[in-house]
Amino acid sequence: MMTLSLKKTANVRGLLALGALVLLGAAGMRAVQAADNATASATAVVLQPIAVTKAADLVFGNVVAGNGVVTLATDGTRTKSGTAALPTGVAGVAARFDVTGSGNNTFSIDYTGSDTTLSDGGVNTMAVDWITEALAAATATGKTDETTDATTGTLSSGAAYIFVGGKLTVGAAQVAGTYTGVVKVTVAYN
Repeated sequence: MMTLSLKKTANVRGLLALGALVLLGAAGMRAVQAADNATASATAVVLQPIAVTKAADLVFGNVVAGNGVVTLATDGTRTKSGTAALPTGVAGVAARFDVTGSGNNTFSIDYTGSDTTLSDGGVNTMAVDWITEALAAATATGKTDETTDATTGTLSSGAAYIFVGGKLTVGAAQVAGTYTGVVKVTVAYN
């Protein structure tokens, strides 16, 4: 009987040892399961460089002393504030700049470097205030308000258009001549 009791005790001790090993193994497995990992993709999209090109120069057309302020709208139409009639012969044309880039991204527009006067190359000048608009369409709306420059634009399928007209102040005794200046447009992705 003692042999049977020793065998039972040995079996119980063996089972206890086996249970302890199972518990230790399970505890070790929990430690392994407590560590985990995951990955995320990293992506960068390199956009096509944004570019701007001149499609048309700005032409105020023929003017005379007494025209006052000649407004050239962004669609090329002309009006005047003075009493003298606007001469014909040279049609007004708004400047147009074509912008190209990627997709439907937005961009900033800067006019730094644009002249505020047109000059005959000597001492004679005429003040000019630019009228600007940026559109997804290649047709201007005819904007005549110079107080709010278009400072941003949106590419539509990679294209946009900037139109520039202006208000030219023709003096009452403006000296005859050809007056010139520049409109400079710089664009950058937002």
